[in-house]
Amino acid sequence: MVNQPYVDARQLSKKELAKLIQFTNVRPQSSREEIAAHVEKCGEYGFDATMVQMCWVPMAKEILRGTDVQVATCIGLPMGGESLHAKIALVRECFALGADTVDYEPNMGFYRSGMYDEFREEGAALVRAAEGREIKAMLEFGFLYSEEEKRHAVQLLTEAEVHWIKNSSGWGEGGIPATVEDMRLIRSVTEGTKSRVKASGKVNGYEWSIELLNAGAELIGSSTGSKIIDEYPD
Repeated sequence: MVNQPYVDARQLSKKELAKLIQFTNVRPQSSREEIAAHVEKCGEYGFDATMVQMCWVPMAKEILRGTDVQVATCIGLPMGGESLHAKIALVRECFALGADTVDYEPNMGFYRSGMYDEFREEGAALVRAAEGREIKAMLEFGFLYSEEEKRHAVQLLTEAEVHWIKNSSGWGEGGIPATVEDMRLIRSVTEGTKSRVKASGKVNGYEWSIELLNAGAELIGSSTGSKIIDEYPD
């Protein structure tokens, strides 16, 4: 798995663009009915994946049966302070429930403490636990205060061979909005590695999505995925 070549995202068809979006509803207050409606909409739009909390994974899997829409979930949101063994158990449980891909919250406290080996090994251990299935790191750029720190943190995750690296979860203090500059930064570090680039955080419109994709993002996580597609110029 390597980065995809640059293409002008404006040339993507509506269907192709939808396949670059993971439509998200991980709100803790969402009811079963609300999640079911969200998942059904993912099937209607043909997104890459529906992103839901892990307790809803079996239901989402059943609703999407017969489609090519994946079921994605996440662990550790938005804190990331679980022990490594706990995170490994959570990743395995997500896949046992039927998830196709799992986003995890890295332990940013490890990074801020200079515990770089532990930070890297956490990612590597979760990749091993996934046994070939995709793991995405929700790297919280809001907690990294210089370009050098951002580059270094991304580099550690590429060394761990984490499949996808995000700029943020979009949640909490560290979950800052995606920017063109950050997409270019992540892409420059991941170029030629096994890690790919996902944009997340306030990606809430067609034009902004196109800019992020053209800056190097290869996948978008958004709670307004349907709005992005609805704004597609006919």
